[in-house]
Amino acid sequence: MKKAKAKKHVKENAKAKVTYAPFEVADYLDSEEAIAEYLSLAVRDENPGISLKALGDVAKARGMAEVAKASGLGRESLYKTLAPGAKPRFETIATIMRALNVGFSVESRLPVRAKKARKLKAA
Repeated sequence: MKKAKAKKHVKENAKAKVTYAPFEVADYLDSEEAIAEYLSLAVRDENPGISLKALGDVAKARGMAEVAKASGLGRESLYKTLAPGAKPRFETIATIMRALNVGFSVESRLPVRAKKARKLKAA
């Protein structure tokens, strides 16, 4: 009898569904350093949608209503601008970035040796 009860208990537990909470990256963007690193990695991706998604995540972390107010955009407009597939103007992205208190940084993709070789060939 005990074995039958044990098997029944195992079968009942095996049918139990495991649910997971959805992962929300905005919950982990809790410092200026984390936000800067996250955005820096996102803009390196060739897919511009990744950058928009990252800006949206940062805006969620900071509070969409506050970012909308600081940028001068309506909340709905901000959501539409950062939605997948959106093609916002550069001016709009720059405005949102200022509202998020982040900025652009540009670096060369050429290795240092390639830069030196170009200078030598030009001389």
